[in-house]
Parts: sequence; C-alpha cells; structure tokens
Amino acid sequence: LKRIEPHRLRALITEDLSRYPGSSSSEVQRRACPELDLKAVKRALDILTSDNLVRHEGERRWRRYWVIG
Repeated sequence: LKRIEPHRLRALITEDLSRYPGSSSSEVQRRACPELDLKAVKRALDILTSDNLVRHEGERRWRRYWVIG
C-alpha cells in the first residue's frame, strides 16, 4: 500500500469520512491507510478540500473533516 495510486487513496479517504464524519487527519490515516505517511494523507485531504469534495473546520491540530454532499 506504500505506492497506492492517488485516486484510490482519495476514494479510501472519502469512504472513511463518510463513515466517520468529523475525523482528524491522523484518525483517517490510522483507520484507512496506516501503512502510509501522515503527510500523504494530509496532501490527499488538501486536494479533496480544494476540489470541494471535503470540507474542514478548525486549524492545525484541531482541524476536522467532513464529506460534502
């Protein structure tokens, strides 16, 4: 899983957030893809946020994510 394709990682993350809304990036990483670096998960979350598929509230370590629609 270390070399997962970006679109598959984004799908894993959105699936996890639909089951567990209001999760932090570290919670998503621990459940969906524990083999990956937290940086990779945060990068994917940033892309999902910029594509308006995921929204976030809070800053830095208090940031939580939800799937839009």
